[in-house]
Amino acid sequence: FFSLGVVRVCMLRRVVVSAAARGGALSRRSSPPPPLLRTLCAAPASEAAPAPHTALAPSVQAAGPASTSHEVLGLPPDASELDVKLAYYHLALAYRPDQSGRPDAAERFAEVGRAYSSIMGEPWDDAAGVPSAAPTPAEPALQPASHVPAFPRWVHRLSEYLERVPQRLDLWLMPSYSSVIYHHLRAGELAQALCTFEEMKVEGEVPSHAVYEMLIRGCTIAMRRVGKGEVPDHLTSNMLKVVMRLWKDMHEMERRPDYWTYNELIRAFGKAGAVPQALELFEHMCGNVRLLPEERAFNSMYEMCVLSGNYAAALQVFDEHEELRKSLWKPRYTPVSFSLLLAAVAREGDDLHKRIQQLPRVLALMDRHAVYPRAEACEKLLSACIATREIGLAAEVMSLIERVGQDVDPEIAARARRTIGEGEGGAARSLDEPAVEAKLERRDSSSS
Repeated sequence: FFSLGVVRVCMLRRVVVSAAARGGALSRRSSPPPPLLRTLCAAPASEAAPAPHTALAPSVQAAGPASTSHEVLGLPPDASELDVKLAYYHLALAYRPDQSGRPDAAERFAEVGRAYSSIMGEPWDDAAGVPSAAPTPAEPALQPASHVPAFPRWVHRLSEYLERVPQRLDLWLMPSYSSVIYHHLRAGELAQALCTFEEMKVEGEVPSHAVYEMLIRGCTIAMRRVGKGEVPDHLTSNMLKVVMRLWKDMHEMERRPDYWTYNELIRAFGKAGAVPQALELFEHMCGNVRLLPEERAFNSMYEMCVLSGNYAAALQVFDEHEELRKSLWKPRYTPVSFSLLLAAVAREGDDLHKRIQQLPRVLALMDRHAVYPRAEACEKLLSACIATREIGLAAEVMSLIERVGQDVDPEIAARARRTIGEGEGGAARSLDEPAVEAKLERRDSSSS
């Protein structure tokens, strides 16, 4: 109890001293207070505008198209480059067609991107204005698995309580720039987080490694994943540029990136469709003992390759995974890894005949880890084996279905059994042909 009392007295003394110092500094200076203090002393979210710039709110509510690029972003003609970027981030995130419920979201999203490109002097591509359509029925999107609680309820309550502890400390102590950026990102306010980051550098405070990693993750979340044959929209392309600037700034500030930073950078490359850059970064991780990838990095690579249609690259990552499994590192496989590998093996494509040959390896690994494909995955595997006339693989999949007891589509199962029967009959006929020819030769010789 004595120690707890001493801690409370020290914390109260720190609050009083910091408040007195801030009050003395504010009384001696005629300029406005620091940006962080302006952010903290602003009105609550219910009373103040949601954006850091007052010019952003009218532009979001505007109904008709603006005449100039600055008017589209809700800025005066003499706005600085930083104001233009922050206004663009705010409006582009507000008008994302896949998240906004407004009927004119796609049109306004393209208008905001065109205005930003015009102001910044960058070329504009109409294909990057509006995101592409949803995946075709031939290439269905991966369905998320059903939620299964991994821990009891009291663990979640304890975790929620521990998350509230830093928030209560922020009420007692002066919050830092890092804390403000963290809360902005948790609330989905990426534009405000980037604004606070710029103010942090203007004030002369060096960002920590965690700040860079949080911002890279926030930019990655704001991206829209590029599918097979799609072009990234302007928001995704600009978010990738922000990530690269953060990466460069991180090296200039001598903040050494760790494994988690590399993993977030791989996810950013993957969502933007930059597969070669992600593969190059992954190769660098595999060659560095301090950055050796684990299951999270491998799953990120599998997901990127499968969703972008680079199935052969996913199998190359699989080979690298197997090589590392022979070392002392031994990165694990997860059910997500197996699901993505099955998709890479059985998805339709030009090289399906070559990729389907890797199916026995994947099934053997899944059997060793006691993980089995679901009924939908088994149906897709059967269809791929039938399409490529791989009778042996189809028989292996049918054996797995019967052993596990999966309830597959009866029509697909009947077609697979018919194909297997026809293949076995053809093989039997091909084996009997030499015996029949020898019998005919003996009969001809006896008659002669």
